[in-house]
Amino acid sequence: MKKECVFCTIKKEEKILETKHCYVYPDKYPLSRGHILIVPKKHYESIMAMPDEVLFDVIKTVKLMEKRLIQRLKVEGMDFRENYRPFVPESNLRKAHIHFHIIPRTFKDMIYRAKGEIKRKEISEKDKAWLIKKLK
Repeated sequence: MKKECVFCTIKKEEKILETKHCYVYPDKYPLSRGHILIVPKKHYESIMAMPDEVLFDVIKTVKLMEKRLIQRLKVEGMDFRENYRPFVPESNLRKAHIHFHIIPRTFKDMIYRAKGEIKRKEISEKDKAWLIKKLK
């Protein structure tokens, strides 16, 4: 039995925003408060496989969400990352569906302070609901 793609089965109530070609929702294992994912609705393995129309929609969505994060969460900056074809074979985060991370940053966040691997924990239902409401 083929395992379903986690990005192709997102529940409507978990979505922060939905556009013609993508949707936004909280990261399951956030690196910082407000860490979100932007995921194309269709299953593309890489950015090279994405039609320009889809890529433009994703980038416009990145711009909109970064603006909301700055205004509503008062963050100092962002990391923006593209993920596909993970290069760590044993990673439990392997996904063959391209997705983009927006990771809000402050100069005092744990990412700056971390020495070595950052231990990530699953977002609580309370924090997920708060973030969805804050960014809708």
